[in-house]
Amino acid sequence: MLTTEQKLLCALCHLGGFIALPIIAPLVVLLVSNDFFVKQQAKEALAFHIGIFVGFAISLILSIILIGIPMMLILSALAVILPIVAVVRVVDGIDYSYPITGRFVR
Repeated sequence: MLTTEQKLLCALCHLGGFIALPIIAPLVVLLVSNDFFVKQQAKEALAFHIGIFVGFAISLILSIILIGIPMMLILSALAVILPIVAVVRVVDGIDYSYPITGRFVR
């Protein structure tokens, strides 16, 4: 059973993109927390947000030849939906791994 503090820290990591701190929030929680579950979720969130940032950079470059525009739309949808799913799963006490970057982190 997760404590309220663990749930709050995990939610902060995953929802960092909504408060304009997508990379800083998980990084701070990763460095400050001593709990294994919270650190694992912070690593997951950090890898996901870095992946989204890199994907946006690539799609911005590819938008010159119009391929990047659909990529930006897909990445935007993923950047909104997947962190919300992650928070719901973590609040339920389930160890969540993002489908895109989860294999690299684990």
